[in-house]
Amino acid sequence: MNKDKKEEKKFEVNLDNLKPLDVKKSKGKFKTFTNGSVFEGSPIQPYLGKPLVINLDKILSIYPGEDGIGTMIHAEDNQSTWKVLEEIDIVIKRINE
Repeated sequence: MNKDKKEEKKFEVNLDNLKPLDVKKSKGKFKTFTNGSVFEGSPIQPYLGKPLVINLDKILSIYPGEDGIGTMIHAEDNQSTWKVLEEIDIVIKRINE
């Protein structure tokens, strides 16, 4: 297997077996979630399932994922919208820790 194939293999994800990360309870304005971002039509998913750290001061709203998976976290001033694998009740609990 050549080097390029090894790099591609490293980012391939089994979409049928996604699980949120086991995140320890934390204090402060930065919280860690499991990135749920997917590049449609691509077998390579470099961010999916990886840690995503969000500044709680920038969160405007949270709502269930539109596709029924995980939660969407929307930042103020349309800065970003993040998809995380955790369900909304877990996101709310983690934000309020």
